[in-house]
Amino acid sequence: MFCDAHFHIVQCNAVIPAGRMILTGYSACTCAHDIDEYRLQQKQLQGNNLIYSSFGIHPQQPVVKYIDFLEHLLSRNELDAVGEAGFDLFTEEYKTTIQDQETVWAMEIELAALYKRPLVIHCRKALDRLFRDSRKLKMLPAVVFHSFSGGPQEAMAFLKRNIHAYFSFGKPLLNGSKRAAACIKDLPADCLLLETDAPFQTLKGEAYTVPADIRRIYTAAFEIRNTSVLPSADGGESRLFYNQLENNFHTVYGTEPVRVSGVPVL
Repeated sequence: MFCDAHFHIVQCNAVIPAGRMILTGYSACTCAHDIDEYRLQQKQLQGNNLIYSSFGIHPQQPVVKYIDFLEHLLSRNELDAVGEAGFDLFTEEYKTTIQDQETVWAMEIELAALYKRPLVIHCRKALDRLFRDSRKLKMLPAVVFHSFSGGPQEAMAFLKRNIHAYFSFGKPLLNGSKRAAACIKDLPADCLLLETDAPFQTLKGEAYTVPADIRRIYTAAFEIRNTSVLPSADGGESRLFYNQLENNFHTVYGTEPVRVSGVPVL
């Protein structure tokens, strides 16, 4: 089964034609970042037993009042994960909200630990702040570094701090990212995840990313990791790698979503 560690189902359904959203043999985690988006996300996930649900206060829009809503969802056992959460200091505009980013970040870590949920992290230009909070992160059941921007050395530093860290990569693997490729090649296979971030994280000339692009990302990751390995006739090496990725995904998010299972949406 293909597993997409991070995408946005509401935005996908808003911009992608319905026929391009159909995908079988697929599990994923979708994130929402405001109350209206979350409610629409849950409506679109009705009867779905393959897609996991997350809500978090995105650092690009650190709305402090959403913390109460997040805790309400966790108290009702509605979420499989917390996030995206983290820091974004990529632009001068984002830097002006750093105090609110710090406030919601601290609360999201605390709630993820209290309710024993994995934390999905968005981080740009702020890895030092994550290292600062290593002691808090290691209390979580899992930490998913969505579209991890560091290299193998930084990733290993998180692992050496006894953080249950997983590093997720998407279309930068198709776009020649040396850091992403180095992580796929050098990190332990049991801490890797793959994602689309659909409908975002597009390549040049693309209007959007579709969930089915996870297949291209899987192929690219396997080829990067196994450049010196001759493939067997039955594709055994790729199956082992893909199975490891599936195991990693379900270790993070659980065996099935917390919602009542039913007919998949995608």
